[in-house]
Amino acid sequence: MLLVEDSEADAALIVHALCAEGRLVRPQRVDTAAAFTAALDGAAWDVVVADHRMPSFSALEALRLFQASGLDIPFLIVSGAISEHDAVAAMKAGAHDYLMKDSLARLGPAVDRECKEAEQRAARRRADAALRKSEAELRAVMAHVPDGLLTVSASGLLASMNPAAERIFGMHAGEAVGRPAEGLLPPGLAATLGQGPQEYEARRADGSVLALEVAVAGIPGSDPSLVVTVRDVTDRHRLEAEVQRTQKMDTVGMLAGGVAHDFNNVLTGIQSAAAMARLELPRDHAASGDLAEIERQCQRAAALVRQLLAFARKQPLARRTLSVNEVVLDVESLLRRVIGENVRFTVELQPDVWSISGDSAQLEQVVMNLCINARDAMPDGGRLRVRTGNLDPASELAVRARVPPGTRSVFLSVQDTGTGIQPRTLERIFEPFFTTKGPGRGTGLGLAVVHGIVRQHEGQIEVESVPGSGSTFSVLLPAVEAEVATTPVGDAGPAGAGSGTVLVVEDEPSVRQGMVRMLERSGYRVLAAADGEAALAALEQGPVDLLLLDAVLPGLSALETYRSLEARRPGTKVILVSGYSEAMLDPALRRELPGRFLQKPFTLAELTECVRVALRPPAMLAGAG
Repeated sequence: MLLVEDSEADAALIVHALCAEGRLVRPQRVDTAAAFTAALDGAAWDVVVADHRMPSFSALEALRLFQASGLDIPFLIVSGAISEHDAVAAMKAGAHDYLMKDSLARLGPAVDRECKEAEQRAARRRADAALRKSEAELRAVMAHVPDGLLTVSASGLLASMNPAAERIFGMHAGEAVGRPAEGLLPPGLAATLGQGPQEYEARRADGSVLALEVAVAGIPGSDPSLVVTVRDVTDRHRLEAEVQRTQKMDTVGMLAGGVAHDFNNVLTGIQSAAAMARLELPRDHAASGDLAEIERQCQRAAALVRQLLAFARKQPLARRTLSVNEVVLDVESLLRRVIGENVRFTVELQPDVWSISGDSAQLEQVVMNLCINARDAMPDGGRLRVRTGNLDPASELAVRARVPPGTRSVFLSVQDTGTGIQPRTLERIFEPFFTTKGPGRGTGLGLAVVHGIVRQHEGQIEVESVPGSGSTFSVLLPAVEAEVATTPVGDAGPAGAGSGTVLVVEDEPSVRQGMVRMLERSGYRVLAAADGEAALAALEQGPVDLLLLDAVLPGLSALETYRSLEARRPGTKVILVSGYSEAMLDPALRRELPGRFLQKPFTLAELTECVRVALRPPAMLAGAG
């Protein structure tokens, strides 16, 4: 107790009155303003008792100093003689009670009562502080949590929404709070209370559709309101769909690669037989034209196989540094012929477009497929525009395609004013064999091939379409700085009679026989084997200058066959032959046989040229370089 009293006797009476009922009192007496101020700062007090009037100090002065200190403990005034007017003034000034010195029996209960009330006030302050802290923490969570949080009143009105919810729905809280929650949220939310996340579709303020994951919880209290957690899962759905599409395309791609291998073997047999038959006949023979047509059709079928491999991303790229402008210009004249006069065709090429690394032939196929699809979408005519340029990282296209910051990319877009694509169809346009064209008008491979080629170039393709207004396909390709090594092309050189011994190892009889006949006609001595064991046995017949080795053999594998041959005849030249693309071959096989590769099907000229270059002496090869 801090006791403000000038009389030691009166101070003793006050302490005695408080101790009389068993209270433990530790008093400190002061009688000046300076001593009072020092005492307030020097200890923790439970109560202040002050004499109303002293020679150099008063209770009202002490009260003012007490209030300035900010303490909230009982301040009681005792006096030997105080008027009613002074007592009222003291209470109004903030004193908690006043007592007469001749009634000190009331002092103990008054102190107990005021101390209890002071403790209650302190408890309320602690509770208020805890509440303010909790509210501040809640506001911080609401402001920074990535999920949208909304509260809905019992009457169905939106009571609040956090910044994340504002971003998700594309509107400020002031535009939505106080309005029916069903304007944003799906109806019947209360029925999903406690059932965990549910998925719904909703619309942003701009009309775009969102996929939302919504969870509802109740807020306890007399007013049964709801708190709704909203998570935008639109991107997740898009990524899941992309993964599923990629898995599906990879699966079909593996099938396509396998079909391509078998089909190429068949084509090689047909083409070689037709070529040899045509060479056996006089030029003016009636069947010569038919045989030539068989060869041409084999080449067309081979082109279809290459499309399958491009779709499967298994066709190796003949990369070089080039410009997308060059790609467009190389096919522009052909496009103008095939698009037709009822379509207005324009080309807009950015002059300073960055270089890319790519296969010009495959990228030309991308442009052709996209433009022909655009033409087919405009049966009554329209406008077709092809554009190229450097991608602006801040553009809507770059944002939508999620191009990483600092990445340099080039775009090539094909825009039409045709029928457009329905949203459900848009999800499937890159699936192989999916087409909306009528019977006989499409294979369903065009866009699948485009997708495969673009992905093989480490690029991506974005599609925008409005039904009834047209579509825009934008191909994004990474820009490059340095020159990329080009795929070497063998020197054709003058064709002449061949010399040397060639061992053909091929398990397909028709292909093996065709290769033997082709090479023998070109002047080579040819040994043939259907598998690895037969090939090793054929080595006993004499020296072998060149091995034509099929990459897939029954029994002894191509790699084991090569290793056995190398052990017996070191340095023998080898050409690897396969119906698979080079990219699909066993990596170990390509590491040990890094030389020439001949893709089936091949023509007589391609076969003989590949063999001629392989058998060319090293000095001639160096001179040709």
